[in-house]
Amino acid sequence: MAEINAISEEIQKELEQLAEKGLALLSLSETTPPQEIVAAITELTRDYRANQRLMDDDVIYALGALLGWQYVKGLNWHWGSVVWDFDEANGAIGVLNHDNSLFNNPIGWMDNIMVSEGGVPFMLSYNMIAAGQTPVLEPNSASGLY
Repeated sequence: MAEINAISEEIQKELEQLAEKGLALLSLSETTPPQEIVAAITELTRDYRANQRLMDDDVIYALGALLGWQYVKGLNWHWGSVVWDFDEANGAIGVLNHDNSLFNNPIGWMDNIMVSEGGVPFMLSYNMIAAGQTPVLEPNSASGLY
């Protein structure tokens, strides 16, 4: 069971500031289309991994927040705070779709991608959601989608 709440205004402002840092890192602006921003995040992440460079936490947070905002702006998702199974230690801030059935923790996802051996699927995920190619899950379940 998932408990889903709106994020505070303070956290929203933090996420906006982080996203602004992410845009600056990529030399992009707020008027850049979401798909182009996701593509730039994907490319930069692949470059870091290909060159075996470590991504600082500040960069991970900035790019993760920026990625989340692209789901909000381009896919009409929204930010929320989710706790699963009444366990506060099992909670996260992330983006959710219209009926809260799908959840993505973009900052955690960015961190996981940087330490994993697999691919960098940010663009693939974004495009699949945009095309309606996601599983149909129970509303308010906040099921992880990465």
